[in-house]
Amino acid sequence: MATLQNPLRQKAVRKSITGALLVLALGGVSSVYATAASQPPVVGPQVPPPQGILTVYSERYVMVDADAPVFYRRPVELYASDGRLVGTYQNPVGDGPIRLAVPPGHYLLVSESHWTQRKVQANVEEGQETVVPAALFE
Repeated sequence: MATLQNPLRQKAVRKSITGALLVLALGGVSSVYATAASQPPVVGPQVPPPQGILTVYSERYVMVDADAPVFYRRPVELYASDGRLVGTYQNPVGDGPIRLAVPPGHYLLVSESHWTQRKVQANVEEGQETVVPAALFE
């Protein structure tokens, strides 16, 4: 009788260990989340916050790479109306404009043009595109 219980017991232990290892490997993820008592849980899809598009053409300059001209645009610092720096942006490749999806509001753009720091104000409205041409930085 002892020989029959031992293999059954070993099989049960193996299943328990395998289950525990599986939970550890998957990180013990649970689909239950806690929410703050002051805020009711969200049911259904959330509505994205209103946004507008800010398209900025900063000063264009050229660099020579392997005897071929490569055009770039200067980076732009974007400040919110309260003076807080939102971020510094630059088109990673080429001389295309910088396109940003931002909440509606009043912004200050700062960029270098002709070796001088220039500031341009822009107002972004919900669902609208605001274009800041390079001429405003000159």
